[in-house]
Amino acid sequence: MPPVIGLSHKHIVMVDLDGMPLEKVKRLADLALKRFRLGGYVILESSPNNYHVVFDRPFRYWSETARVMAWIAIMSNNPNVKDWVLMQEIKEASTLRVSPKPTNPEGYKPTPKIVYQYGSRNLGIKAYLKAREEALKLLKELKIYKEQTTQT
Repeated sequence: MPPVIGLSHKHIVMVDLDGMPLEKVKRLADLALKRFRLGGYVILESSPNNYHVVFDRPFRYWSETARVMAWIAIMSNNPNVKDWVLMQEIKEASTLRVSPKPTNPEGYKPTPKIVYQYGSRNLGIKAYLKAREEALKLLKELKIYKEQTTQT
């Protein structure tokens, strides 16, 4: 079984919003953006009604990043999001999948793809997208996933 590759960060607010429609994800991202002055965000679809959001403003301390993620979890009113944030709090870093993910039977969830962008993207988002591109390039070079890693 091929590996599932994710990116982890302590200073960039990243959240996994599973089981939510895109419009609700956008509203939640907009609220967090304004409340915490996060500059901008990018939304990636990991599978239908499952989204990742990466915000642009980096924080100096994990406690600040975690505070924003916890607020988003509460505002989402979604147990999946709350559980995900708690797991990130235990690890003291947030992680989002960037590679395809094997599923049963013998299928794959595709590489998360960008479906929406808003605001600035020159700090945390730029760093995230660069690391994502490098990870996907490496997977492609290793020929682990064939065509699944060709999405951006």
